[in-house]
Amino acid sequence: MEHNKFLKIGIRIVGGLLLVNLILIGYFLFLQPNPSHFNDHNLKVIFLDIGQGDSSLIQTPNKQNILIDGGPTRGIIYKLDNYIPLTNRKIDLMILTHPDPDHLSGLVEVLKRYQVNQVAYTGVDDPDPLYSEWKKIIEEKKIPTMIIDKKQILKLDEQTILEFLWPEKSLVGKSFKDDNYGSIVNKLVFGQVKFLFTGDTTIEVEKELIRNNENLLVDVLKVGHHGSKTSTSLEFLEKVKPKYAVISVGKNNFGHPSFRVLTNLEKIKAKILRTDEKGDIIFTTDGRELEMRTNK
Repeated sequence: MEHNKFLKIGIRIVGGLLLVNLILIGYFLFLQPNPSHFNDHNLKVIFLDIGQGDSSLIQTPNKQNILIDGGPTRGIIYKLDNYIPLTNRKIDLMILTHPDPDHLSGLVEVLKRYQVNQVAYTGVDDPDPLYSEWKKIIEEKKIPTMIIDKKQILKLDEQTILEFLWPEKSLVGKSFKDDNYGSIVNKLVFGQVKFLFTGDTTIEVEKELIRNNENLLVDVLKVGHHGSKTSTSLEFLEKVKPKYAVISVGKNNFGHPSFRVLTNLEKIKAKILRTDEKGDIIFTTDGRELEMRTNK
């Protein structure tokens, strides 16, 4: 009888341990990200939640990192740590759309801490000391630069193309009261999936792009100027027709995003995604299907 009692106790202990192990295995499997997000043949585009500013990271299937703008603070460094391994701190292409601090500041820190292989910007003149520091670091590190002064295409790999749509003329050495007019606009094409990055571009530039008969149809639009009423006209949206509209925005006193822009986006039935509400907004695509997830 005593032997049967110990046997039953032993069976219960073993059964309990097996149950605990199964629970733990299920828990850790649940925590694992969807494997499709790490498929070597996929493209990833991450709109980073960096407060009131802009920063987007493109990661190509051949493991290139393209960074468009860097947000208003050094906080971009901590954001990038989530997506770029510490053992491979490399930015293949850094793009500064225009030298406003909420796009530029973080890029200064990235230049200091990362290996940057190439920089693209317009060469516009601006008195901001931060802009001077940014250019000085580029010169000291002898980083090759590409001036965006016309429409051009950059082939990243067999499937991935980056098209620069604006500006279409040289801005080197020119100064503007408002840098937004000269903000770089580019389109990322990966197979059948397309993204449009608009920086802080203005309605005036949107009209120019329409007049130029640009093919503006995309799946994902990075909404111009944090949803300001100075961008994202209904006329422009009817040409772009995005499924998703990403607004990079934080706490601000500018009224971003404006009610008019939100209404325009609702009229074209775009799904509105805001970084202040969703955190990082991550798109993964195989060139046909498009997946979206968020990371708050």
